[in-house]
Amino acid sequence: MKKTLFALVFMLVLALPMTASAAAAEKFTDVAPGAWYYDAVDYATDEGLFNGTSQTTFTPNGTMTRGMFVTVLANKTENYSAHQYTGSSFSDVGAGQWYAPPVEWAYQNKLVGGIGGGLFAPNSSLSREQLAVILYHYAKGCGADTSTTAGALGAFTDNGNISGYARTAMEWAVSHKVLNGAEGKLDPQGTATRAQVAQILYNCRELLANSTLAMPDRVWVVDVPGHYETVTRLELQEVTVGEVGHWEDEVIRVPVYRCNQCGYVAQTEAEIEKHIADSIDWDNMLETGEYTGCSNYTQVASDPIYTGNKVWVIDVPGHTELKMVEVKEEVWIEEVGHWEYI
Repeated sequence: MKKTLFALVFMLVLALPMTASAAAAEKFTDVAPGAWYYDAVDYATDEGLFNGTSQTTFTPNGTMTRGMFVTVLANKTENYSAHQYTGSSFSDVGAGQWYAPPVEWAYQNKLVGGIGGGLFAPNSSLSREQLAVILYHYAKGCGADTSTTAGALGAFTDNGNISGYARTAMEWAVSHKVLNGAEGKLDPQGTATRAQVAQILYNCRELLANSTLAMPDRVWVVDVPGHYETVTRLELQEVTVGEVGHWEDEVIRVPVYRCNQCGYVAQTEAEIEKHIADSIDWDNMLETGEYTGCSNYTQVASDPIYTGNKVWVIDVPGHTELKMVEVKEEVWIEEVGHWEYI
């Protein structure tokens, strides 16, 4: 009986309609089911690579800018952390712009190099060949397959329009079906739309499944070496005011030893004792029995010795006041440099 009841319940569960999870693209009124880019938009938004242009629109035919695309790649990357990229290597990428950390991340990881003159042009449209070059660099950084099929570009009648710097990347993209073209053309100079970029990322989702980017080797280049500088600052100090005095030659006196009998002056005690011993006339003492010579000494101060220095002698004492005084000191200025990637 229990087995029969369990079987009936199991069959009823199977008979119930299954509720499918809502597609991420469903919320966009301008992404119709059946559109060639529907699955790609669904993938890109579900993975958090893209946001819509509003709560209900994706703008599939909108322009994909350079700043937008590196942000999409940053969103895709497992080990991307925005707080590590607070500076900017490009004069047209302000540190406060939403795309600034991804642009700096892409630059430091050798995915992009700017357009020259220290500029990145973040708001300029992204061409299809530029997109391929950035993705190709990204694939190398992630350790993905970057092999190419010789002659892959020959199938497209406009392959002659591909810029020299982009040919390898475009050949890679075609070889791995990242780019498929349309009507026998790749349109390398054409603007990449948001829908096209979503489709391209969808095409390479397995090729770029590993989204951990290896940091390139880099070396620190010193622009300005560290050094000491003399700086002047004001400091509140206690100073003497109203004092009157004059400078005199500095004189010192040292202890010496003077013989009490003959006045001989020795610098050390051993020297004065030797002087006394040498002064005794031993022959005369043996003949007459009388002591002749020096017998004792006294420690006294030496004559004045001039050091060559001057000392200040106060004639009329002053008084102390608190005043701001200029003080000079040596401070260490840290070196200035930058990282260069090998």
